[in-house]
Amino acid sequence: MFKKSGLAFAAAGLLAASVMAADVASGLKPGDKVGAFQVVDVTGPKKGTELCYRCAYGNAPVVAAFIKGDPAKAAGLLSGMQKLVGEHKGLQSFVVFMGGKDLREPLEKLAAEKKITIPLTILPGGADASDIAAYKISPEAQNTVLLWNKGAVRANFVNVDRAKWSEVTTAAADMLK
Repeated sequence: MFKKSGLAFAAAGLLAASVMAADVASGLKPGDKVGAFQVVDVTGPKKGTELCYRCAYGNAPVVAAFIKGDPAKAAGLLSGMQKLVGEHKGLQSFVVFMGGKDLREPLEKLAAEKKITIPLTILPGGADASDIAAYKISPEAQNTVLLWNKGAVRANFVNVDRAKWSEVTTAAADMLK
């Protein structure tokens, strides 16, 4: 009897944690304008350079992810973004890891192992960089995926996992119509 109720309790706890994670608000909302911010390109075409990918991509359609924590845990999301960009001509992408220089080596390793060619970047000032604050990325969110076009956010997704990825791909296809 205790084993069943213990399992039920554990399941209820996981469900509650899942619901709480889903309730995290993070990132700019649809209609908000996207501003400039600096990153350091770790793996992309401007490797080793500090730049503004938001600026470099101009009014192009973009899918950008802001990721907290261990890069290896984001491998599935990165692979999905790589595939999405490959399927949609003209769609630009970059990923911001919400940390500093300590993430360089793990990002280089991950990009090489998973054959990720979209730019993986870090913040020059670490997670507390002031210019990224305007993007309202919550420290509670594991990841925030924003889609924008012509400088305005079209869609926002928080804590994207395998189940939620189809919503991102649908929103990207809609944005590109």
